[in-house]
Amino acid sequence: METIIENIESVKNRIDKAGFGNRFDKEIDEAVAAGKTEICPFSSEVIENKRMDFEPEIKIKDNKAYYNGFKATFYNDDGTTVSQWFKAADRVSINEAYILMVDQQQPRAVHKTYFDDQSQKYGAWIQLDFNQKTDSGNHLTKRYGDFDLVTKLGDFDFVELSSERQKISAAAYMSEGREITLTPVNQEKYSQVFVRANPERGTFTFMDAEGKLLYHDQFRTQEARERIQQEKNTRQASVSFVKDNGSKPSADEQSNALENSDNQKKNSNPDSETLKPNKSPRVVQEAGIQRGKSI
Repeated sequence: METIIENIESVKNRIDKAGFGNRFDKEIDEAVAAGKTEICPFSSEVIENKRMDFEPEIKIKDNKAYYNGFKATFYNDDGTTVSQWFKAADRVSINEAYILMVDQQQPRAVHKTYFDDQSQKYGAWIQLDFNQKTDSGNHLTKRYGDFDLVTKLGDFDFVELSSERQKISAAAYMSEGREITLTPVNQEKYSQVFVRANPERGTFTFMDAEGKLLYHDQFRTQEARERIQQEKNTRQASVSFVKDNGSKPSADEQSNALENSDNQKKNSNPDSETLKPNKSPRVVQEAGIQRGKSI
């Protein structure tokens, strides 16, 4: 008697939405007909001239099928590979897996929309940490809350961000984990800057053509610099700098106290997964990564 898996079509639909389309439908049907309890079909893709292998996992138990996610393997230009398991609950597509894995030196982040237990929609960023692993051997997945990219972009003086529509377009593109190319209004040092979202700090990552990180302040508008300086002054005034003996601390001690306060805030986002040190060398993407999109 043929086994009837009533939810097999919904599983196929989830695999389709993950970016695989219906390429595995026949293989799934044949496996179910053969009474198999686990299916891990294989697919090799070329995404933006980079090879990636994918293995979705489908398990069958008590006449029900479960799509658990997929394993992705990214091939670096130097012949090394890096692998990651993406669980189904995170709803990562194969293109998003590519974005998350393409740059292991400066990992990119992807914005996702989820629903909580009360069916309320919320946004979150996910990013891989190639320096840390979980107990299962997976690279740590870091998760960050939303921040307003469009408003943040208004702090910076770039030719392509002169209108609100341009800012919205740039924010949407970076939400996909993409890198964009912008032209500073003041081109004294740089004719082009490569920009990515940086949800860990609620801002952006600026780089030159060689991938060197650049200071933000040189690209800010005058209004933004004045506002940020005022905010720093206000924060500094609100921090207590009274020493144990009641004497007034030095300027260096005040600066160190303020810096420690800032660092505590930045590090106050604990990860929910168990960490395991990665003893293997850090995998660094070779030069030649496709640069950002001009907008």
